Amino acid sequence: MPTWSTDRSIATPPARFIRADRVERDDSPLSDTLYEARVLDAYTIGVQAYVYGWPAVHNWRIRACLLDPDFPQHAPLGTFLHEPLPADHRYRLFVTPNADLLYSEAFLDLRDEPTVLHVPDTGGMRYWAAQVLDSFTDTAANISSRSAGSGPGDYALVAPGWDGVLPPGVTEVRVPTRTCFILLRTLFETEADLPATRKIQQGFTLTPLSHFLAATAYEPPVVPADDPRRDVIRDETGLSTSLSYFTVLNRALDEGGMRPAEDGLRHLFARIGVGPGHTFVPDTLDSATREGLTRAVADGWKLVQARSATARTTFRNGWVLPDPIAQTGSYGHDYLQRAGVAHRGIYANTAEEYAAMPAVLDSAGRPLNGDATYTIHMDADQLPKVDSYWSITIYTLPDRALPDHASGRTTVNSQQPDLTYQEDGSLDIFIQADDPGPGHHSNWLPCVPGPFQLILRAYGPIDPAIHHGAWPPPAIERT
Repeated sequence: MPTWSTDRSIATPPARFIRADRVERDDSPLSDTLYEARVLDAYTIGVQAYVYGWPAVHNWRIRACLLDPDFPQHAPLGTFLHEPLPADHRYRLFVTPNADLLYSEAFLDLRDEPTVLHVPDTGGMRYWAAQVLDSFTDTAANISSRSAGSGPGDYALVAPGWDGVLPPGVTEVRVPTRTCFILLRTLFETEADLPATRKIQQGFTLTPLSHFLAATAYEPPVVPADDPRRDVIRDETGLSTSLSYFTVLNRALDEGGMRPAEDGLRHLFARIGVGPGHTFVPDTLDSATREGLTRAVADGWKLVQARSATARTTFRNGWVLPDPIAQTGSYGHDYLQRAGVAHRGIYANTAEEYAAMPAVLDSAGRPLNGDATYTIHMDADQLPKVDSYWSITIYTLPDRALPDHASGRTTVNSQQPDLTYQEDGSLDIFIQADDPGPGHHSNWLPCVPGPFQLILRAYGPIDPAIHHGAWPPPAIERT
């Protein structure tokens, strides 16, 4: 039993952690009131924790896939998976992948020491970018052709609290969390460029600092199937609608940590048993807390999906344009925006690297559907003004995956040597199931039956209007 303090100081004593008692219904007069109060308490805190943690939970889920040797895309912890081919309809690591560049993916644990990313000499490569994301999918850094030129260079990814000394010539990159993800993009301009692009891609390496200093080989750890880092529901919807969501969130927060400015959230979430150092076991919850959190999961999932549909709120010509107020890639404390963007296309990058504009409607406001045919006409002065390149890629809905079309085509981009322009410099893109024939084949973006969306990506945009959502791509005309 706590003792009464005789301290006569005028200062307020520090608040102690208070968590509501387990609440079950009984025959006491206040039972219903106490029960409903706890349900509401757990619900309101649970919704906030759910939205806050959605990107971290699904980043953890994606890592579990990558660490699984039986998953089509596998890489041990702390090493790159260098994809030898561009993504196609079989790509399932995350949604809305690019199809005109090579991906390399790696998850890093920086708790013991920094990891050194080596960038090779990339020569005259038009575009490459190593996007470093924290455990919440905020972009911590972009080491890219825009920011680092053609290389070579060495970059130490450093977790909070590390105060060691780096060797000369190694650039420090601070990561806000103790774990991170690197998504490397290397552009190939034609199929014939693939061997040379792969050679450059393979030159990007990861080495723990101690091995980098000693010039010794690194042997990545084996993560067994029953390890919590792999033992997780793999289905996005299944995990998003289960109370086990909070179990995974606790693991992610315990491993990666929370940011110092979020101490208030740390104490708030602790009232429902969520946060670093807490263990969340759904089967041990009292009835009131379980009821409140079950409702929180259901409504939190609805919130995330709704924000995903409106993560950028400016619509013009059927395209969803960048909104300077609704940031992408770096979110500050806008947790709902962060969750919505992660659902729409996790690992979205910042506007400095590229602008992404989805299209879901045609010029008449009808949802895009592969049973119809469409044309996009761009006048010469309407083409995206970029330093690197632009592309338009097609994705089936609702799975947000590349379509499985017999042609194998899923994208049209400005680097295609056979892209056909009109004499006045204008460009027509044909979106339809069947080949539009000679003269149009190179500008063909095939679709399959059913709903779909397009995403126009402008890499290295040099027109401020693209950044500010003031440049809308031309309307998609149904023909």
